[in-house]
Amino acid sequence: MGALLVCAGLPAVIPALMPAGMPVVRAQEPVGRIRALPLFVQCGKMVSDQTKTSAAMAKTSAAMAAIKAGDRTKRVEAITSLGRSCEREASALIIPLLRDDDPTVKIAAIEALAQLGDRNSIEPLIEAITDKDWRVRAALGRALCSFQIYQSNNAALNALANPGGAEVKDEGDLRARCLAILSINQLHDVRFSRKAVGFVFTFLNYQDPILHAIAEETMAELKNTRNGYHELTGILKQSNFPIFAGRPSTGSENIRSRRHVSF
Repeated sequence: MGALLVCAGLPAVIPALMPAGMPVVRAQEPVGRIRALPLFVQCGKMVSDQTKTSAAMAKTSAAMAAIKAGDRTKRVEAITSLGRSCEREASALIIPLLRDDDPTVKIAAIEALAQLGDRNSIEPLIEAITDKDWRVRAALGRALCSFQIYQSNNAALNALANPGGAEVKDEGDLRARCLAILSINQLHDVRFSRKAVGFVFTFLNYQDPILHAIAEETMAELKNTRNGYHELTGILKQSNFPIFAGRPSTGSENIRSRRHVSF
């Protein structure tokens, strides 16, 4: 396994998506760390072609040309630029890139669409949840939650984070789900948070040491989210939470016995 060079031009989410054990050049933070990232701040007002300056139109044309080029770095930079442009037409240019062959380009497109905030891009983002690359799926949780509406929130919870009763056996898949859970706990709508936290308790039952460690790290990181601390506190106060069903001890005893939960 070779070392991975983290370049400043790559999407910000990538450092959080690195698998454990991969050597990293320049990284100062733990490899593979599960981090609670803030949701994207979306454009408040979109700019149309009719109101754009000639300089802005030239910049858009240059970005379009770069996206069609073969150089990955230039493509990512161009996509990132469009994501920050708040241009009404930008999302239509970026959405097709969700089907690009390069995962790095896909991730850049996901982040750019999240920043633009065009609700017409929500359905294509939801469709991307079926992507085979876990790094792409991992970027989707934060992007979908950034729209802060029921359609995208529900997709992040039930199509991305939810294992559907099956045991997750792949490390990358679990990372994608856990990152989505942390993003769900950043939502203003708190109705989705409790169920998401419940998935983490399920993951804590996994016997595989790597998968269990990912679940532990996610549980510890919940306190750094908008809703996570309050959800865990609420769970402590109730003994009928599903994770405690059929257990002789109380919910408080079960949770406090886990060394990774701190208040």
